[in-house]
Amino acid sequence: MKHVLVTGGAGFIGSHFVKRIIRTEDVARVTVLDALTYAGHIENLGMAFLSDKLRFVHGDIRDAAVVDSLMASGPTAVVHFAAES
Repeated sequence: MKHVLVTGGAGFIGSHFVKRIIRTEDVARVTVLDALTYAGHIENLGMAFLSDKLRFVHGDIRDAAVVDSLMASGPTAVVHFAAES
């Protein structure tokens, strides 16, 4: 089973991806890392929080300690949607 780390998963595009992938059978865990700035809103994840597969981490991808910690948890894939314009 896969563990997917999604950066920027509370943004518009990232949240749609999370809601879709969380429903797949071969994904056991989805970790969302988001700084919740102007583009990321926890509400975007909505019903995804009902899934026991979802783990949300409020943090910034520029924080090496946070990213190192999440990578140590062994994700099998990283999908990157975090961005600032």
